[in-house]
Amino acid sequence: MMPDPSAIAPFWDWFATHSDRIRDAYRREDRQWLDLELSPRVQHIDSRLQWEIGPYHPVDDAFVLSPSVRENLPLTRAAIAIAPNLEGWRFLYAKPPKQLLSLAFTVDDCTIRADDWRYRLIAYNDGEFVDIELFIHAHSHPPIAHLNLFCEWVVESLIGEEYRLDRVGQLMPQIVEDNRYVEQSTPIQHLRNHLKQALAPTPQKGFPKL
Repeated sequence: MMPDPSAIAPFWDWFATHSDRIRDAYRREDRQWLDLELSPRVQHIDSRLQWEIGPYHPVDDAFVLSPSVRENLPLTRAAIAIAPNLEGWRFLYAKPPKQLLSLAFTVDDCTIRADDWRYRLIAYNDGEFVDIELFIHAHSHPPIAHLNLFCEWVVESLIGEEYRLDRVGQLMPQIVEDNRYVEQSTPIQHLRNHLKQALAPTPQKGFPKL
């Protein structure tokens, strides 16, 4: 899907005009202003798009136009290709891997820590894509209502959104009594490097260098 110029060009015009205000709101953690101003404009391009701002570069702030679904990757790639050149900003077409001290996430007052999770890959079509089994200690009392969302966040934070959407199929969480004894399972922290070995490169898709 290619971006509609009538939707994407006004967004970048607005962003360029308000880039200092956006940076200021981000640094002051004014999430309400950012959500009110950015979300409707991003979703006017496509209702499934999301956005994120983060310090993913040592010098610049980064604005991510998140595709959310695989079908939107061509759209966000093309949209970022026509982003303005603004000093102090870097624009990304998918959320990059995160450098986290701990795999801890919170939603609706529920927190999960995934540092002791383990996984197992199931590869298909000679490494074209994989499913990921995730093994979670029962004693950690994972919040069942949000488990699928947490699994998405954990995997995406480790490998980035592009690879999650483009090369990973299903995420299959399993709550087990003691995940240390699951055969052929690996600590979750090794997932990114393991995927570099398990997934076959394609002419257009090497492993993202972020």
